[in-house]
Amino acid sequence: MADILGLPIPTGYEIIFMLTLVIILVKLVLGIYLAIKVKKSKKEENPVAPVFIGAVMLLMFLWAISRTLFMIFDFFLTKYDTDFYAQHVWWWKSGSLFAAVGVIAILFIIDKKILSNKFKGIFAYLMLAGTILQFVYPVNTYDPDFIVASTIGILGSATSFLVPILFLYIGKKTPGLRKTAFTFAFGIIICVVGSAFVSASLITIFYSAGLDTNQVYLISTSMKVIGLSMVTYGTTRFHF
Repeated sequence: MADILGLPIPTGYEIIFMLTLVIILVKLVLGIYLAIKVKKSKKEENPVAPVFIGAVMLLMFLWAISRTLFMIFDFFLTKYDTDFYAQHVWWWKSGSLFAAVGVIAILFIIDKKILSNKFKGIFAYLMLAGTILQFVYPVNTYDPDFIVASTIGILGSATSFLVPILFLYIGKKTPGLRKTAFTFAFGIIICVVGSAFVSASLITIFYSAGLDTNQVYLISTSMKVIGLSMVTYGTTRFHF
């Protein structure tokens, strides 16, 4: 075991642990920044702005909580030993739940507040159904149970792509919002793809391509930082 900041970390995972702390810190900082923007946006005449910025702020904080739960699951409970995944699966499931709730809230708000209930909330309900299915899916073994649950999560994350699709649609229909809408959309895409890289279902693909764990996590973290920064930028400059 290695000692990082006074915490016992499995040997060989020191860099991954530090990258995990970095992404949690980035999410918290961006969440606080958006909280400040929410307060300022309340002074504007547009009532939608504080709701939308507040939703993205909530997303950042929920993602920070989610990543913290995953960190506990990975480094302190299972120590990346798949023999213990099923035993502590509820930590992982809770992390997945927190991550999904923020996206579901965004989908609801985009549809209700920005698109005037054009899609009747159907996209949010679809992701909610996938989230519930993953949460209740019984996991008693790593293979196949945990792998199946992880795959359900990837399919649920795919629903997250509805957010950038909706923003691409908004940008296309509203030229004045095109730059910020596209920035937000591509930020979400980069972030979701980066997160998927380290899922149990996909990471083995990178191993077979010759990348080691540290390299995969470095790529993943870099993509998430870039994506989250783009989402924040687009959010604070999206004037309805």
